[in-house]
Amino acid sequence: MQAPAEPSWSQLVSPAELAYCLDLELVGEHVAARVAAKRAIAEALRWPGPVPWSSIEILRTPPGRPAVRLSGEVEQWRRQLGLPVPRVSLSHAAGYAAALAWLPARRNDPEDSW
Repeated sequence: MQAPAEPSWSQLVSPAELAYCLDLELVGEHVAARVAAKRAIAEALRWPGPVPWSSIEILRTPPGRPAVRLSGEVEQWRRQLGLPVPRVSLSHAAGYAAALAWLPARRNDPEDSW
């Protein structure tokens, strides 16, 4: 039996995310950090299945910090459970990437309107 092919970047990140990463020097690290963030967000939301890559976006706010935008089934899941939009922190260096996602205590934060 043949192992499944690795998904392409375009299957893991949105066109906006990919465009942002392609403008940077360390493209692979930036994409990997976003993929790690999407996995962490799915875990924080206790998503019951595989990571819904196209329903989670990691965008940049004007001050430069990452912001989470949920859509589709993940956004519906979050609202159904009454959870706030997760926050995320990304890191990458020397060929490695990591991300941390958490649910903020305040539920009526203006950033929840993404």
